[in-house]
Amino acid sequence: MRASSSLSALGQDLRDLLTSDARLFRLARLASLWMVPLTLGLVAVVFGTGPVPRRNWLGDILGNDLTQVWVAGQAALRGAAAESYDLPRHLANLSAAFGPDCRFAWHYPPLFLLPAAAIALLPPQAAFLAWSLASVSLFAVALHRVGGRAAMLIGLAHPLVFCNLTYGQNGLFTAAFLTLGAVLVDRRPLVAGLCFGLVAYKPQLAALAPCLLVATGRWRCLAACLATVAALCLAALAAFGTTPWLGFLGTLGETNRIILQNAAAGLDLNASAFGAVRLVGGPMAAAWALQIAVSIAALALAWRIWATCPDPRLRAATLLAAAPMLSPYVPVYDLAPLVPAIALLVVVAHRAGGLHGPERWLLIATPLTAMMRLGMDATGFPFGLLFALATFGCILARALPRRSGRPALRTA
Repeated sequence: MRASSSLSALGQDLRDLLTSDARLFRLARLASLWMVPLTLGLVAVVFGTGPVPRRNWLGDILGNDLTQVWVAGQAALRGAAAESYDLPRHLANLSAAFGPDCRFAWHYPPLFLLPAAAIALLPPQAAFLAWSLASVSLFAVALHRVGGRAAMLIGLAHPLVFCNLTYGQNGLFTAAFLTLGAVLVDRRPLVAGLCFGLVAYKPQLAALAPCLLVATGRWRCLAACLATVAALCLAALAAFGTTPWLGFLGTLGETNRIILQNAAAGLDLNASAFGAVRLVGGPMAAAWALQIAVSIAALALAWRIWATCPDPRLRAATLLAAAPMLSPYVPVYDLAPLVPAIALLVVVAHRAGGLHGPERWLLIATPLTAMMRLGMDATGFPFGLLFALATFGCILARALPRRSGRPALRTA
């Protein structure tokens, strides 16, 4: 009897989640109250310390992907910034610092050597903890700007936050800058342009914002964006000289071979349309064809929404959801802009009277993104792309202009 009663209560709770926004949000807030400290605690202790120097408690390299940023910064500090674009030399530097199993190719433009040099002033463990704290703090500020304390707390509990922190990646920085730019574009165009320009270290994710600024005639914001990029490039040129830039241009073909052709990071990591075709065993030509089609569609739809949608939150959400879809290489941690995009969507839905069915399912399925890469590896199904498309689709359903349901008048 007691077991039957418990099952009945559980069934009722699940039905409530499917029909009650208030119940869903309450559960999300309660879950985040323990998920956020658990996430930050695990990152700081399990991934940020370890029994062996420069190794965490799992036996992995301390800082994981951040190691190459630290090593590149070290090379820049000693006046050898170009070494990062010489793959054998860069791998030797990584091996000397973290061991022979630390093997990452450096693909960033030289302007990213500026923060790399700054973080390399710290020892590796302190660098990882400082990087994690800075990225999660800036991301929290962006989320708070989107929807206040609730959006910040629930957003920080998202699995993509944990993913970025454990990798030591910069996806939270990217998402934060794009979010701040998107929500400030009308009220603070110069600040928004600065934020958009700061994403230039990942040009494949930064490209959409200037296109939309041109399309909608936001010239002050565009000027601030381009001025920021120019200032960063000139600063990198002044600090490190021309050699790193020549090295970067010379490695673009190698970057294409390593990341796209050979998928050295793993086919299960890439959540783009290109990656989806390659994941299921499709040829390069088909992968490029689908990627081009998806990119053009995402750009066209984002362009239309920015030109026609009166709600600034939906315009911002559109930019955040569409930006990753334009790139053929979107590692799962670079899907982080989808977190504030969903938060913006929820804010709009709440003010419009409640969530639609697909939006509610998108929120309910959020915990499953923690298994995204594992699921893609185990099944060969592109869950990352599905998550991106589902998010973009829910935003489109809200943002695209709707035709009137009234029948047309007939004339005799």
